Amino acid sequence: MDDFSEDFTRLDDSALLSKRAEMRAALQRLPPASPGHAALTALYDKTTEEVDDRARRAWTRAS
Repeated sequence: MDDFSEDFTRLDDSALLSKRAEMRAALQRLPPASPGHAALTALYDKTTEEVDDRARRAWTRAS
């Protein structure tokens, strides 16, 4: 499995979305019940939180 662990807050939007695409592709290759799948799913969930936080901040600034 690739090394996906990093501080996602340091990535720009494009890099974050690219990283998420890489992670989704890796998740599709891993057996669903494997420890690697569970670990990568947890990291993917963190990227979702980061995307949500950025969207929330952008929406607040626009309001």
